[in-house]
Amino acid sequence: MTNKRVFKQCGFTLIEIVVVVAIAAILAMIALPSYEEAIMRSRRSEAREALSDFAARQEQFFTDNKRYATTIAALGRPATTENGHYNISVSAATLSYTLVATPQGPQANDSDCSTLSFTWLGGRTPTDCW
Repeated sequence: MTNKRVFKQCGFTLIEIVVVVAIAAILAMIALPSYEEAIMRSRRSEAREALSDFAARQEQFFTDNKRYATTIAALGRPATTENGHYNISVSAATLSYTLVATPQGPQANDSDCSTLSFTWLGGRTPTDCW
């Protein structure tokens, strides 16, 4: 009788591993930009919320003082958003104001909506970022 040994293949070949790694890399290259864009859009909502809050504070300040506040400190809130992704500034005259949210840190790479602004008349720019 001949003694034949049958070998079972166990594990993966190098080619199979390389193919799986290549597929994973391609999927990551496709998904990463979409993920980063989603993160930037969610951070914009932080700026919109802050600008709306500052606008309400400006209106309250106007009711109390018959003029708009010329500094952020007068409105009783820090000049940065809650997570620090935007810095809020104000330019005001007696009867008008403009609030501007400027991106900070990694949010500064947001080329679609580099700065958000809100005016005393309710104007919001850029309009497609609101």
